[in-house]
Formats: sequence, structure tokens, C-alpha cells
Amino acid sequence: MKRCLPSLALIPILAACLSAQDTRVPVLPIAPHDYDSVTLPAHFLTNAFPANDPFQNAVIDNDNTPATNATTDDGATLGRVLFYDRKLSANGTVACASCHLQENGFADPVPLSVGFDGGLTGRNSMGLANARFYDPGKFFWDERAETLEDQVLMPFQDQVEMGLTLEQLVSIVAAQDYYPELFTNVFGDPAVNSDRISRALAQFVRSMVSIDSRYDQGRAMVNNPLDNFPNFSNAENRGKNIFIDRGGPGGPGGGNGQVSCADCHVTEAFISPFSGSPHDSGTSAATNNGLDRVSTTDLGIAGATGNVADTGKFKVPSLRNIAVTQPYMHDGRFNNLDQVLNFYDGDIRNHAQLSNVLRGNNGNANQINLNGGERRDIVDFLETLTDQSFLTDPKFGDPFVAAADAPNNSDATVMNLSTRAPVSPGDGVLIPGFVISGSGSKMLLIRGVGPTLSDFGVSDPLSAPELTLYSGNNILATNRDWSTSADAAAIATTAASVGAFALTQGRADSALLADVAPGSYTIHLASADGSTGSGLIEVYDAGGNAEAQLVNLSARAEVSPGGEALIPGFVVSGTDARTYLIRAIGPALAGFGVNNPLADPQLTVYQDGVLISMNDDWSDSGTAAQTASLAAALGAFALPTNSADAAVTLALTPGSYTIHVTGNGDTGGATLVEIYAVP
Repeated sequence: MKRCLPSLALIPILAACLSAQDTRVPVLPIAPHDYDSVTLPAHFLTNAFPANDPFQNAVIDNDNTPATNATTDDGATLGRVLFYDRKLSANGTVACASCHLQENGFADPVPLSVGFDGGLTGRNSMGLANARFYDPGKFFWDERAETLEDQVLMPFQDQVEMGLTLEQLVSIVAAQDYYPELFTNVFGDPAVNSDRISRALAQFVRSMVSIDSRYDQGRAMVNNPLDNFPNFSNAENRGKNIFIDRGGPGGPGGGNGQVSCADCHVTEAFISPFSGSPHDSGTSAATNNGLDRVSTTDLGIAGATGNVADTGKFKVPSLRNIAVTQPYMHDGRFNNLDQVLNFYDGDIRNHAQLSNVLRGNNGNANQINLNGGERRDIVDFLETLTDQSFLTDPKFGDPFVAAADAPNNSDATVMNLSTRAPVSPGDGVLIPGFVISGSGSKMLLIRGVGPTLSDFGVSDPLSAPELTLYSGNNILATNRDWSTSADAAAIATTAASVGAFALTQGRADSALLADVAPGSYTIHLASADGSTGSGLIEVYDAGGNAEAQLVNLSARAEVSPGGEALIPGFVVSGTDARTYLIRAIGPALAGFGVNNPLADPQLTVYQDGVLISMNDDWSDSGTAAQTASLAAALGAFALPTNSADAAVTLALTPGSYTIHVTGNGDTGGATLVEIYAVP
């Protein structure tokens, strides 16, 4: 089956938009992200709590994935697009993701979410991490949705949230040009119906498994959750032990009358109690935690079940990423974890349906009675449940970009690439790379210029540049003095035809002609005589086959403190704009074994000598999420959040561009520049 979507790196997909409110389009990787083969940690697969603890079982025992809707890569990919598509609301302004933000653990940082027309939802939007692991399989705070497949369709039909009927939803999805192939990849044909929408969205939500917090990392180092974790501070270990085992083994109080947080936040995913647990009323395993003495405006689960025993009960959310999912409780009444712990410490109300776990032998609410140090320790522990990789993983992120940044019919192409930087013996080789896309071969003129740079005012030109073209580790061609090669006449003629400045006969500049197939290539410009100087590499499209194009450029070199910048350049031809992702990487190179990476690269982009963009720390920009999404779709390695690497995404019109990379504060080190053309 054809994959979504055939291109070298990234496909923007355009469609007629429902309204002017949302003109964004999704961009997706050629091969889908991995959603269906997540390896769960050992502590999700077995129950390591004491055998006599009636509140605990293994996380995996709570998996609510139905046999008829197992998560697949293509299914979750379709679900991801549906989840973030703002067109799927009455006025094209909100999506599922509007109330479930990745950086907030797929919760909403306000007490009540804002619907499509400005109205407020009735309850706080619950985080979605580990929704897969809830044994009863019911959803919403009041568990009115019997399954996740039911739940994902309800917000579309809510007249505050998204304001559609299912018929309208299906019609809008069917009208978008980017859905037919996505539906075909999942279901074998492009037909759209509410059942297929439901199944895809449920697959995406179930794929949101959080398993890489500091808790998970520490848990892998010990035999059971009661051991001290080597990666935890003393306070974090104390908080963990209070949270899990304050009442002792064997249930609430453990004979000492005290309650553990883990009696309600069960398993090592810290999820809601399971069916058949001591919390189970027969219609729900959720809990009434004594928020109010009497339930008046919100009956909780009783409103869905009609069972008086469920009055004031609400589904217990997973505590994974709890430090970023504030505000807390079904109505968002608590702004922070300190307020939550103050409530459990001494303000639990004696509701008629208060959970038995929280009711003392005298029939009154059993306050947990934490001292100040214990409360601080528990907060420290809860913060270890934050999974930064989950909060920033591109496969869960927004695939949509502004249509203006994702032209579909652009005739713009990269015609010429150049890179200038200092070259020195040993590791000081200038190493640009490029990618040819399309079909058939492409004739290129590649030049390594040194001596002729003196004609342009360069004071330290490289005296003997040696040029080598590689495909992987294979040398395709090499040259030291262009004028002595058999192709000298053809090189000079081609240079004139593409508008390159002339190289003088007898000078030791290097050049070669190469007919290359689609693929990735690197060029090494080294010093043949052991001297140091400025070198320039140029790659020109020499014409011919229009089906093969230059699309991406990279260049790696050493930037000297206070010295010459790394200066790649390129020419965009055609008549339309095209989007480019441009990155200047320093700190992230350390992860690839590069010694002395540039600590803080500063990226500046010029068009015909005029500054058009500048960036110093990519994640501080207002387009960081879009930059990360594009990088993932292009197959570029991810930049760490809050790293000092630099990146910009720009829609560039035809013209000449140069990029200057320097070290912020006159620092030096190895840096890599990447220029990606977004097809």
C-alpha cells in the first residue's frame, strides 16, 4: 500500500479549508512514527507490591485496548491528525488538542476549557497520559462514556466544546484533501464514517503511554517500588515511601489507621482503581474523596449511573506528569500541589458517600494528617513523575503548520549551494553535504575554491584546497587542481553557463563535474599542503534533468572564537515561495561524540545582503513547536528542549541567501548548519 506521503523527507498536504479561521495543513513523515511497538518497562508488566495489598495489581492488567481496535502506526497517525485538526469544530477554531495540550500532559492549564464559541466546559479537562491503563474502560470524570471509542466522539457533539453533529463531522473530514490517503492506509479505502474516526482517535490516545519519567528510570535500578531509588534525592525517596506505604501493607491503615495515597492512585502508573478493588460500588470503581460535604451542582458518577452510592464520586486521573497538569480536581479548584496536599492533610469533608478508605473507624472523615516536611517530600516525589520525553515527543505533537509555510505547488527549487569556512590540517576539514531528490541523475558542478578568493578581498585564502565527493564512505571523485584535469574545458564552460565566477588557469583551486543519482552526498574540502586558510565549496545545478533536484544542504566546520563565521549560502530559483528549515547546531553535537561543540551558536539569515531572520536558542522562539514538528517529519534528529542550538523556519522567495553562524559571546567550537527544503 502506498505510504503517506511519497517524498524525500516531508509532505505538506493542502486542502480547501472549512473556514478562514484555520488555514493550517498537516505535514507528516514518509514512514509513520512508531506507535504500536512501545516496549513497556518491567514494572508495568508485574505487580511488585506486597501480595496482601488489595489495592494493587500490575499496570498491564488494566489495559483497556479492545481486540477490535489494537493500536497501529497508521491508525494512530490518522488519529493524531484528527486530534489536532481545528477544522473539526463548528467554526473551525478548536480541536481536541485545544483542551488537551501536550506540554501540560494533555490536560488544560485553566479550570474550565473554552469551547468553539467562547463558552466554558462543565469540568476541567483531564490529562490523557496512560488512558490505555484503566481497567473499567470508562471515560470522563463521571465515566459516562463506556469506552474510549465512545468518548472521543462526544466532544465533537457537545454544543459548548465543538458544536457539531456526527454527520457534520464526517462531512468536514471527507471534504479535506489530506484524509483519503490516511484513511486508506488504515482501513484499505478512503471511506469516512464516525466509527473509523472514533477508532483512529482512540488509537492515538491509547498510544500516549508515559514510561520515561525519573520514577521509571529509578525504578529500573531497584527490585521493587519500596526500595530507595538511586537517582532520587533523600526528600524524593521519603516522599515516595510516604505516598506508597504510609499506612503499611495490607490495605488502608495497615493496622495503624493511616491512609496511603497509593490506596487510590494505584499501580506504578498511579492510575484510577480497578474493577473489583475495595473502591468498587458495583457500578464504578471511582472514589469520593470528600471534596464537599454535600453534592449539589455536580453529582459526579451518580449523574451517569443513577446509583446513589456513586454520588460525589469522580474518576481518579493518572498522576503521571501531575506537576504540569494543574489546576486539579474535576472543577480545577486547586491551583497547585501544595493546595491539594493541604486539603488531604486536614480538610476532607464527611460526605455521605465518602470512600471507605478515607473514613475512620468512628465514621468520620479520616484526615491524612501530614506535617509540613511530609507534604514537601510528597511534592518532590510527585515531580519525579514528569516525563519530559513524553511532553516533547514529536509523534504526539501538532502536525499542522500554516499553509503559507507549507506550499504544495511551489516551483521554487534550490539551484546552487555554497559554504565558506576556515580550513586547517587534521580535523579542520570543511564538510558540507547535500541531498538530491526526484528521479534520474543530476549533473552538478562542484568547486573547492581557495586561491581565487583573494580576488574578492579574502585575506587568508586556502592555498591548496583538495576536493573529495563521497556517497556514504565511498569516494566518487576527487580533485586538487581543476586546470590540470581532463574536464578542465567542460568545467570552465559549465561555470560560465551557471553564472559562477571564473577560476584562473594555473591556480590551485579545485573543481569537478559529477553526474549523481538521487541520494545523500558529502564533500570534503581539506588542505593539501598542510596550510590553514579560508575555503569555499560551491555546488551548482548544471541543468539537464528537471526531475532531480537539490533539496537539502548541511555544512560542518570549526568556528573560531571571535573569528570567521561559518557561512553557507544557497540560491532559490522559480517564481513561488518555499519553506525552509534552517538549523545551526552546537550543543546537540555532543550527543554524537563531537569534541568541542560550539556552546551557543547564533544563526543569522540574509537575503541579498539584507538581514531577514536571527535566532539564538531555538526553543525560546515562538515557533519552537512548529520547528520540532518539521524536523521530525524531515527525519532530522531532535534538538533537546532548552538547548542553545539555533533554528528558524522561513518561507523564502526566489533569491540569494547566506547564513552566518557565529559563537555567541565570541565562543568557538564545532558547528553544523542544516538547510532543509520543505517539499
